[in-house]
Amino acid sequence: MLNKSELEYAKSVLGREPTQTELGMLDVLWSEHCSYKSSKRWFYLFKTEGEKVALGIGEGAGLVDIGDGYLIGVAMESHNHPSQIDPYNGAATGVGGIIRDVISQGCKAVGLMNCLRFGPPSKPRNAYLLENVVRGISEYGNSVGIPVVGGELEFDDSYDDNCLVNVVCVGWIKPEYIVRSKAKTTGHHLVLFGSTTGRDGIAGVSFASETFSDDEDENRGAVQIGDPLSKKVLIDTLQELVEEKLLEGLQDFGGGGMTSAAGELASAGGTGVEIDLDKVPLREADMEPWEIVISESQERMLGIVAPENLDRVILLLEKNDTPYGIIGKVTDDKHYTAKWNGEIKARLPIDLLVGGFPVPERVEGKITPQTESMSWFNEPEDYRSILLELIESINICDRSWVYSQYDQHVQSNTVVDLGENGGVLEFPNGRLLAFTSDCNSFWCLLDPQQGTANSACESLRNLISMGASPIFIADCLNFGNPERPESYCQFVESVRGLGRFSHDFNIPIVGGNVSLYNESSVDNQAKRINPTPQIMIAGIFERNFTPVRRNLCTPWANIFLIGETLPELNGSEFQRITIGQVKGIPPRYRPDEEKRGMNVILEAHKKGLIRSCNNVGRGGIAAALLKMALNSHYGFKLNLDYIPGTVSSVAQRLFSETSGRYLAEVTESNQPEFLTIVEKYGSTVCELGLTIADPIADFGRFSIPMKEVKDAYSRGLRKYME
Repeated sequence: MLNKSELEYAKSVLGREPTQTELGMLDVLWSEHCSYKSSKRWFYLFKTEGEKVALGIGEGAGLVDIGDGYLIGVAMESHNHPSQIDPYNGAATGVGGIIRDVISQGCKAVGLMNCLRFGPPSKPRNAYLLENVVRGISEYGNSVGIPVVGGELEFDDSYDDNCLVNVVCVGWIKPEYIVRSKAKTTGHHLVLFGSTTGRDGIAGVSFASETFSDDEDENRGAVQIGDPLSKKVLIDTLQELVEEKLLEGLQDFGGGGMTSAAGELASAGGTGVEIDLDKVPLREADMEPWEIVISESQERMLGIVAPENLDRVILLLEKNDTPYGIIGKVTDDKHYTAKWNGEIKARLPIDLLVGGFPVPERVEGKITPQTESMSWFNEPEDYRSILLELIESINICDRSWVYSQYDQHVQSNTVVDLGENGGVLEFPNGRLLAFTSDCNSFWCLLDPQQGTANSACESLRNLISMGASPIFIADCLNFGNPERPESYCQFVESVRGLGRFSHDFNIPIVGGNVSLYNESSVDNQAKRINPTPQIMIAGIFERNFTPVRRNLCTPWANIFLIGETLPELNGSEFQRITIGQVKGIPPRYRPDEEKRGMNVILEAHKKGLIRSCNNVGRGGIAAALLKMALNSHYGFKLNLDYIPGTVSSVAQRLFSETSGRYLAEVTESNQPEFLTIVEKYGSTVCELGLTIADPIADFGRFSIPMKEVKDAYSRGLRKYME
């Protein structure tokens, strides 16, 4: 609910006591989830403009020009709190909501991604959450007919009480069909269509803007209930309305319900709205006015329709059996007026309702500096055992238990199967785009700024390794309570890190979301999630280029390591499985080194010199190499003594997570030209070893049959979920 200072401020502006309906409206639109009142003051740090950006941050979806008369639409959102309380419906409606964000600009939705965080699945509650979140995502996405093309999964104790469900939707549109989220013309009709309005989801955004209470049941009513079949009808109906250019403006009913949808349309258009709540199609007949105006029932859209188009809009809605109501009009008084049977229940100035909150003071605390100390480190006695433990660990192992439940090919535009470095979609103009998302929350916990920038680099390297050039970023920033200085400092430092990256690499951020208050109280002690800035990057391929996979392709090819290796084991997966925690200074952000490696790989790809390629990330060279061999028919033989850098032990060579590195499989005939490119960009390189015909991982000083590796890799997650 509104705090005391907010309530007093509202009274002073209105010159009276707010009505019950007005209190509900202000509560939802002044919530952290809708208002971004703690976060948007820092967005100036992001690079948000670029010559290809057609529509950036501020509307339902960002739009980016990919040439030949097509734009890509993208939106990224969180549904964390609802998924912790009701994992199936919370995750399903998260998918439904992100689809609406993209189609609200007129786009055809063609791809989904999901990025998930849970406590360790060895705990039954966490396994239950994972199982039902994945079921909610798969059943909704599969039913509505949009392929899931990528995602990420990470586990840590910090997510025990606050799982994270971040979802992405991408679509396409031609520029002439773009629908803006604006109500610009007085007298135009407000038409609600898509589904009926019920009590589910009431005050959902307020619930999402608070830390968890001990009683989960009291919040279940704030979780929306999805209906994918209704969504499919809504998508098809909306496509007809867009194609005939019958809508002057459009907004989805997401967080804040009708209050947000109509209020933001009016705010963007510099107008007002007048709504007759008794004309809203209801699912429950006894709903109160305040419930109707803030309900977050799913599968609903609000269209702005000119009088001359109203009959045609109604005809199409009735043809498709789509519930609708002509619920009001656009006015010129710059107020949000809500009536019930002719009686005014709410009349609020738009500029008070939308963004008119008193700006809260936030104190940026200090983060305890980490030390460089490696005193915890001991060289393993048995490398085979530690390597098998690493590949089986829950943050590296096989994720097919999750993605095998998703329909990847429902629209026949999916080019690369799930499990690669990124998802790839083909668009109507023949262009291929890759999508990938990453966040290493352990790095971000130890150093939020460098950890965030390095997480973005890892996402970038996934694209580069496939041969795609980056074109835009979307993000979902998940943090704890911003009213706590130490938590707010984590958020601000992370934003600085992402801002640095976006400017360093000249990649615009075109959409995103902030999810705060991801913490709970345990024995009167705050338990918050690791800082989790989820970063999705999209890349575009040259025409007629086939995306490069990471599976080894042929025996007796050279395996090259691009980039130097430093003894950066703090914050690594090796450290986590060795001592049960992460600590120390994590791998440093080194943009110049990243750019050198990026340029080498992209030019080598352009000339067709690389057979397979992988980014070196979590688990270091060891994990990256094993993943290249896992789904191939081949193995490899290495000489670890040749690795350049300052590493002094086998474990440092194998498990360091130094950024900026790639593994490339290059045949002997292509080796001279490849090394010329490396020299051209001044990158570091070494010939790490060779691919071999036998399925054996030979690290020189020890070897492991790939069958043992595959068994360990495949059981890491399944042993908890089956």
